[in-house]
Amino acid sequence: MRDWEFVWLMQGDAEYRWGETVVAAPEGSIVLCRPGATDAFRWDPRRQTRHAFIHFQITHPPGDWPDRCDWPLVRDVLKDDILRPLFRHLLTWMDGGDSEQCRLVLMTMVTAFRTGQRAMGSLTREVWPPAVEAVCAFLAARLDDDPAAALPLPLLAAHACVTPEHLCRLFKTALGYGPAEAVRRARLGRAAVLLARSNYTVGEVAALYGFASPFHFSRAFKQALGYSPSDLRHRA
Repeated sequence: MRDWEFVWLMQGDAEYRWGETVVAAPEGSIVLCRPGATDAFRWDPRRQTRHAFIHFQITHPPGDWPDRCDWPLVRDVLKDDILRPLFRHLLTWMDGGDSEQCRLVLMTMVTAFRTGQRAMGSLTREVWPPAVEAVCAFLAARLDDDPAAALPLPLLAAHACVTPEHLCRLFKTALGYGPAEAVRRARLGRAAVLLARSNYTVGEVAALYGFASPFHFSRAFKQALGYSPSDLRHRA
């Protein structure tokens, strides 16, 4: 090896040899081939393999980077790995995109590979006031038991141990709408899932979730989602 190379095992497994070191490169993993030794791949003889690769040079590495001999040769696949999306980005733009952007993307890939900080993780939702959290949990459980259950404001407030007026203020601040609207949206959200995944008619779904009529249900549905129950079923 006279330059650097990223190799992405897109399909099939391989074995990678760098000098006297041999490591497994399973499907989905990314190998960093580096200068300084003779290297080789042994591709899986039992099934088709497919890989992508990018050659590059590191001319001025940061001074605080450890010696290249201490870097890993292979990084296994992670569920939310940042390396593969960046790899796809480079493959898309390296021939015709902005060269400085490609350089920065490649620098990010090398850094993430070296440090192991490659998981993107997930975003946690905003934590609401305890009364709002309690009402939302109660609402979900109640609709699980009885989708058409009556859920008036006094009942919700009593469950949260606050006054109805205070509960309305908390909901407005946290969600931008009141408890009654939260109940309506919860019913419509569940109804949308049922419309997409079942053969119930629109009227049957409306009755199941406590709407006065199919007309009332369809109007509320379109106001909330932007399209009618029939449109949703067609899209699904």
